[in-house]
Amino acid sequence: QTCALPISTLTDAQRQLLQTMHRSAEALLALVNDILDFSKIEAGKMTLETADVHLRPLIDDVITLVAESARKKGLALSIALAPDVPELLRGDPVRLRQILFNLVGNAIKFTESGEVRVMVERCPAPANLPDSVLLGWRITDTGIGMTEEQLAGLFQAYAQAEASTARKFGGTGLGLMICRQLVELMGGDITVHSAPG
Repeated sequence: QTCALPISTLTDAQRQLLQTMHRSAEALLALVNDILDFSKIEAGKMTLETADVHLRPLIDDVITLVAESARKKGLALSIALAPDVPELLRGDPVRLRQILFNLVGNAIKFTESGEVRVMVERCPAPANLPDSVLLGWRITDTGIGMTEEQLAGLFQAYAQAEASTARKFGGTGLGLMICRQLVELMGGDITVHSAPG
């Protein structure tokens, strides 16, 4: 003899409530993670791991994570890896994925139509590390663009283009500052080029 609870399907209202709870939980988790990373950076305790980095699967993972957001807006997502970019590298795959996810996620968030593109090319190795591999990453979008004033403080803590940005688009204002710190820990730099529209 077995006992089981009756199986029931969710009503539309229940499903909508659960989806709202799920989105809220994800937003809260992102906020906590950003604050933890920010605290580590402020304390000078942010460190990088060294492990195998399988480049194409890492990029594909990020694209998979953001694909639904892009699809809902009708945006095209594309990837272009230069032929001389190695498939396997050594570095911090978790932090590299975090940077890429943040940048591609932002591109989608601020783009209403068109496309978001990820391009990776190999750059000349620095003179002091001739055996290293230096990659140039470019994330481009057809989004709303920014003014010179907005660009000036973009990689600072809690920076958002304007007060209405947080209300309309959400986010902590810490993501790009964290990206900048991680990129610099990796021996690189991060820049932005944009114009309104």
